[in-house]
Amino acid sequence: MKTDERQVIRWILPMPINDDELINICFNYTLQKVLIRRGIDLKNELEKYISPSELPNPEDHFNELYKASSRIIKACRRKEQIAICGDYDADGITSTALLVELLSTLGAKVKSYIPSRQDEGYGLNLSMINEINKQEIKLVVTVDNGVSAFDAIKRSKELGIDLIITDHHKIPNIKLDMFALIHPENTPFNSPYKYLAGVGIAFLLAKNICKKLNFDINNTTANAFFCIGTVADMAPLKGANRKWLKECLPTINKTSNKGIKSIMKKLSIDNIDITSEVIGYKIAPLINAVGRIGDPKMIIDLFTSDSKVYIDKLAKDCFELNKERKRITLLTEQEALEIAQREYKCDKKFLVLMKREWHPGIIGIVAARMVDKFNLPTAILAKANDGTFRGSIRSNNKLKVNIALEECSDILIAHGGHSAAAGFSIKEENIQSLREKLNEIAYREFENIDLNKVINPDAYLSFLDINLDFYNQLNLIGPFGIMNPKPIFWTRKCKIIDIYKLKGNHLKMTLNDGTNTVHAIKWNGSIKLNKNDLIDIAFYIEINRWKQQDKIQLNIVDIKNHKDIVDLKVHNKNYKCQLIDNKNILITNTNGQSISSDSSTLPENLNTKQIVFAKKILSFAEIALGKAA
Repeated sequence: MKTDERQVIRWILPMPINDDELINICFNYTLQKVLIRRGIDLKNELEKYISPSELPNPEDHFNELYKASSRIIKACRRKEQIAICGDYDADGITSTALLVELLSTLGAKVKSYIPSRQDEGYGLNLSMINEINKQEIKLVVTVDNGVSAFDAIKRSKELGIDLIITDHHKIPNIKLDMFALIHPENTPFNSPYKYLAGVGIAFLLAKNICKKLNFDINNTTANAFFCIGTVADMAPLKGANRKWLKECLPTINKTSNKGIKSIMKKLSIDNIDITSEVIGYKIAPLINAVGRIGDPKMIIDLFTSDSKVYIDKLAKDCFELNKERKRITLLTEQEALEIAQREYKCDKKFLVLMKREWHPGIIGIVAARMVDKFNLPTAILAKANDGTFRGSIRSNNKLKVNIALEECSDILIAHGGHSAAAGFSIKEENIQSLREKLNEIAYREFENIDLNKVINPDAYLSFLDINLDFYNQLNLIGPFGIMNPKPIFWTRKCKIIDIYKLKGNHLKMTLNDGTNTVHAIKWNGSIKLNKNDLIDIAFYIEINRWKQQDKIQLNIVDIKNHKDIVDLKVHNKNYKCQLIDNKNILITNTNGQSISSDSSTLPENLNTKQIVFAKKILSFAEIALGKAA
């Protein structure tokens, strides 16, 4: 199905589902179809999917977890000094705050170390280890970093420092010598702990320590930190991540952490249910803003202080930094867009955009926005304080950017990250070579790939079926995020009852599909629409809280001008399908031959194979025309 929107080229509709695959329970049949299409065996897996089972003993999955936990417990009992070395993004900051809070509560003297994004770059480094040694600290725990800090690892060993590394970034093919390593790559195949972000590893370590000490982790605010860091780092919502998020998300509003409560109050989200979307779009950007352009110690202090006056001041400063971050980001985005458009016109498949004056702290955001606009992997580079260039890459999910950087390692100073997002540092004279290499890699990898932007709606949904009960059941299959995306629904022939523009080029609409009327919003709506127009829409379902009332609202992903005749592509063959008298489906191929859902009109000369195929085409047409979910 083609779209009239500039960015989205077409909708890829889901496969038909036979009704005999559904089960007879009080669970919405449309949502059952969504789950079946996502590979869930309803008869055997639905209950476990909605209420995940208990996790295995983590010490059976992490060989050095017992050793690490015992060493930390020993330090707490002896009131030793412990250094927690984190990172400046939301994952690293929440990981750091989580362990600082817990280990301080358990008796240790804890000091946090976060590198400067501008001056030091990512992760544990030599100067940090030397400073820790001056403080006579003999136990260091890294969170969300460490596996690539070869010089720091070697130096800590020389100084007799017990170094426990907890990290989730790819382990390099180099022998690492430290006290203990806790990393999901070292877990068994199919371990539920495989997908943990940095804060997830810190949370697991914290839970293990608490279990050994018979201490209730709920007496800390670790649950809230886990949720914020996991969602902010876009960790896959499978296994332990999914289970712990389902358990912990509903408790965030009840957190005793004064810093988190202060943020939520300023964001006006203190009286709503905190979802993964709220974290991703509201809380995480604020935390990240501090690490991007300010001193990340500010947010650590916000999360670990007890002084209300100090917390209020820190929260105010954080919001000012976020405001400045937005201003810088907008200016950089506008400049990057001009360069990107030139690169795009030259048929580049990997956009590499550079300007010395750009702020290294916001290049990751800008890279993500370029990917959203051009659907190509993008690297944004800016000059760092040490004279080298820092780069941040985001992928279009069709290229593993961390592996692409591996191929370019001979011209890089350092690099690391994940398949979807990565970072690196490079000398200026090597940037052109990097641009050429990345473009060659992209051309190779995209040789047989359609780079047009598409959306994949999960199911057709009439407005009559959209209500609070449906929304509540929808949330049962959440939380939503990476590897469990929020379902996209679609509806045909929606009449625009009312429409008006909001500030920022957003559209607010009232729609009716013939069964019911709903309110909808389209952010950044570029399509021209008028009252009484008929449109087809793809959308998310969300709650709009206004004056203490919860009302269903559609968040429109894409809009098509409605057409009675739908273009359908099945097995690379094109068909046109339409409803006759709003009842029977008529399908016509490119040769002008037609079949109808009225079985009496099927051509008499069709053989068994052709009849089976005709029924298959009809089942696809039912979905395309909104006659089946």
